[in-house]
Amino acid sequence: MLAGQPPPGSAGIHPASLILIWLGFALCIPWLRASDLAVIAGMLVIALLLDRSPDFFKLLRRTRWLLLSLILVYAFATPGDPLIPALDNYSPSREGLISGGSQALRLAALLAGLAALLSGVSRNRILAGLYFLLRPLSPLRVDIDRIAARVWLTLYYAEQKELGRPREWRATFHAALDEGGDGENPVVSLEIGRLSGPDYLALVLSSLLLGLLVARGAA
Repeated sequence: MLAGQPPPGSAGIHPASLILIWLGFALCIPWLRASDLAVIAGMLVIALLLDRSPDFFKLLRRTRWLLLSLILVYAFATPGDPLIPALDNYSPSREGLISGGSQALRLAALLAGLAALLSGVSRNRILAGLYFLLRPLSPLRVDIDRIAARVWLTLYYAEQKELGRPREWRATFHAALDEGGDGENPVVSLEIGRLSGPDYLALVLSSLLLGLLVARGAA
């Protein structure tokens, strides 16, 4: 894996900044109001629809049973007024249904943010951002090349349409990681770069916005 600087004149937000913004959003989700979260998720979904990105809907399809399970577990495990009075104690509660729906909304918003990140940033740029964020760990003898290679291979195989059975693609994954796949060690060239003015501005503005939303949710 080769890491270098971007060519002169390259512009835009550094992928490391985008990853940090998504992580900040993920950490703040539990404290956001459901109404604010719904607005954010709706804006992200509209952006993904306009960009004709299928990632979000793929993620939703893969997690549909988890979302349904969240709603059902909360609906039946949370005490409250029965949704179907005739069933009495065997009925899901209104409070549980609302709580389960809120949890499902939080997960959907998180997936929408992840889909927006993946659709707007190429695999190599995401890897460059992760590499940039992990570089301070190098003095601690953390093998950031191996971590980055694992992430790159995970994203690569996640994009493949035909992965085969879980055991097969896991074996292929480890073979590619340890031996370079078909006997060839792939070389990935990364343009690491550095944070610039727009990055600091984006990080500050997103921090302020998330801080205001968290304070609003706690009020």
